[in-house]
This record gives sequence, C-alpha cells and structure tokens, in this order.
Amino acid sequence: MRRELWVLSILVILVNRTPAGDPPTAESLASRILDSEALYTVTGGLKPVSDGFWQTQFPAHLATSPEVEEARRILKQLPLGPDLEAGVFLFANVFDERKWASAFVAHKPRLRELIVRRSDVFEPLGITADSTPQQVMERIDRGPRSSRWRAFGLVFGYPEYAVEFFVRAGEEQDRTKKFVERDFVHLPTFASNEGRFVYAVPKGHLERAEDRMLRVATSEILTRYRAWRSVYLDDHKLGVVELLRQWIALSVVPPPWVGCPPIRIDCDAAPQCERRRLVRRACR
Repeated sequence: MRRELWVLSILVILVNRTPAGDPPTAESLASRILDSEALYTVTGGLKPVSDGFWQTQFPAHLATSPEVEEARRILKQLPLGPDLEAGVFLFANVFDERKWASAFVAHKPRLRELIVRRSDVFEPLGITADSTPQQVMERIDRGPRSSRWRAFGLVFGYPEYAVEFFVRAGEEQDRTKKFVERDFVHLPTFASNEGRFVYAVPKGHLERAEDRMLRVATSEILTRYRAWRSVYLDDHKLGVVELLRQWIALSVVPPPWVGCPPIRIDCDAAPQCERRRLVRRACR
C-alpha cells in the first residue's frame, strides 16, 4: 500500500511495515513491537497507542480473515502485563475492494488519562475513559475527518501543537486546493531512524520544548533497548518473547526517561546477571 493513502488518515508515514499476508507468530509480533515505535508505548506509555507493526489485507466482502484472527489470538497471549493491551482493528475505508487490518498496542493508563484530559476531542466520538482500546481505535477511525485526524494524532503521542497544525493544514488544503508546505520531525526506532515515529510541523519549524522532551525520552528508551536486545538476542539467544517479558517486567517502573534507578536482581542464573550488567551499561 502506498503511504499517500494513509498519511491523512493516521498522521504517520507508513514505511517498513509488515507486508500484507506475512504470517504472524509470537516471535515476529514481539519483535515488531519492540523494534518499532511501539517500543515507546510498551515502555511507560510515552506513546499511548502505536499501530501498524503488523498489517494485512483481505477481500472486502469478508468480515475477517484467518490471519487477522491468528494475530489477535497471538497478541492476547504475549506477556504484556496488566497495563498493556494489543489487538487488531479493521479500517472502515475499503481500498481497491480490499479491507485493511492493523495491529495495535495501547498503554491503558496513559490512554485513559488522555481521554479524560481531552474529553472535548473524544466524547463527540463516543469515547470515554471506560472504552476499550479496540473501541477507541474503531470509533476514531469511523469519525468525521478532522475529528479523526485530531484524535489519532493525540493517541499516537504527537505534540498537541503538531496535531493542531496538521488538522488546520488539512482543512486549509480543502478550502484552497493548495498543499500546505510542512517539515517532519523523525524520532528513531531500532528498525529505522526515519519514517516510524514521525509527525508534521510547520515549514521552517524550530524545536520546541515538546519536541525536545520526546527526543530525549525516546533516545533514553532506545539506548536501553539496544543494550537489552544485544544481551538477550545476540549473546544468549533467549528469544524476543522472553525479551519482551523481562523488558516490561523490569524496565518501565519508573519510566526510564526520569533516570536510571537501581534494580535488584538475584544472580542465581547467568541471564539474570547479564540483565543487571546491561541495565548498568544502558544507564551510563
């Protein structure tokens, strides 16, 4: 799917996405979560929601597909803990007689906090603090266009000034039929330095406090993740699901961007000793 079909719908340039039809497995989905911008969702909810780390398509006359149901089943079994929820939602729009499905992961406390704080945006879409992440994604996607842009931008963790710029630019372009020039802020992930966690800003934009906070926070998280990944996958071949389990269990309370607190780990087994070493390495 070409990125132009999506950028106005979900406020993100979709590149390096999973090819349609790629069979989901626990290891592949865990890897795509951690290697993509979803890392910033599972790590303390810096991004309340991330989506698109796995996608597929199927004929529009079908309600679902075996791949979608298999991805849903696997995502429910991943060791995400009580604060996280993952699933698959179907976009309402049909492209070329095909339905598109996208996997998502949500940090429920952060998403709930956002919905309460910006009730002016979410209540008109039928979204409340009691809505499930699945309901949130589906109701946003089916909302009026400007409301959809604004709500998706907020749940995906973009700065509010950038979300409002994108909405205004889209509305101005509708009126004038002229493209509104813009720049883009790219925050790196393990999979790619550009094109994953990215948002539009006015042309000639100078970094603001909100941009700086995101840049510093994501850098802290990514530095830690690279260290953990090296030990778990390169050194000990423990697998991505185990890496995901321990990353969530040990890495996110308190959020890593507020500092590097001591973590007590018994050294009865080599991997545990390695975990203590890698935390020290990532916090230097």
